[in-house]
Amino acid sequence: MDAFTDVVQLLRPKTVLMGSMVAHGTWGVQVPPQPGPMLYFITAGQCWFRAGGGAALQVGAGDFILSARPVMDTFFSAPGQKTVLSDDGFKARHMVDGEIHIGDPHRGDATRILGGVILCDPTNAELLAEMMPRLVHVSAEDGIGARLGTLVALIRGEAALAGPGSALILSRLIEVLLIETLRREAATLPHPGMLRGLADPQLARALADIHAHVSRDWTIAELAQKAGMSRSAFARRFSEAIGLPPVEYLLRWRMAIAKDALRHRQGTLEEIAERIGYRSASAFSTAFSRKVGCPPSEFARSAAA
Repeated sequence: MDAFTDVVQLLRPKTVLMGSMVAHGTWGVQVPPQPGPMLYFITAGQCWFRAGGGAALQVGAGDFILSARPVMDTFFSAPGQKTVLSDDGFKARHMVDGEIHIGDPHRGDATRILGGVILCDPTNAELLAEMMPRLVHVSAEDGIGARLGTLVALIRGEAALAGPGSALILSRLIEVLLIETLRREAATLPHPGMLRGLADPQLARALADIHAHVSRDWTIAELAQKAGMSRSAFARRFSEAIGLPPVEYLLRWRMAIAKDALRHRQGTLEEIAERIGYRSASAFSTAFSRKVGCPPSEFARSAAA
């Protein structure tokens, strides 16, 4: 298991509220603010898309969009087109057989957009915010586009089925979708972060070892050896790529695992402490309080509430 998978699984992603829209002629729609990243797949036609106050982007059939912070996502037939908020009232007025229909069906070819929100466990939601670029656009011409389209089709079908085991299947499909998307974007990120570190083969080896043996008291020299680098070169490259020194990253990853375990009641304080490398529950509680801002017991109670 690699570090990409470790991180995505810790986020426990799932989808809800899958829906689609068909548009003709002249139109513009603004997506309401969402509680998690949005995925969009253009299944027919073409249109324009804008995330927040960013630049307009032309998209077409087969294109995939992942919007990390969907506050003012808009789709429109042409630049400058006035948009209407797709709130509950709008949906009620334009819903036909479970699909939103807008525009004049006698004007031009149809544009069809499938969308869904990705909800992740709030315990470590900041990990996803850090990893994801503001916007990912995969065009139909890109080799990965067809693979993402297949995943989106499977997600849509499973969401509509809602049968036994659907929640688990949806979670796994979204994990694969996120891994495919994030690893594609990793090498192009200009800013430091975990995703940029995972894109570096040497740093990724060290990260994988940290994740696989989180309870070990790693030294920079040991991690540098795993990465096949000198101690000084490794420490410098790690900090530049990820934005944290190696020891600080180890602490952060330990706390992410601890928060997840506390939220989902996966062991006593003693068991969690041992799992992530602390010799006693009191040592773990001290470190957790310093890093998170409250004792583990208080965090567990607030998470349960």
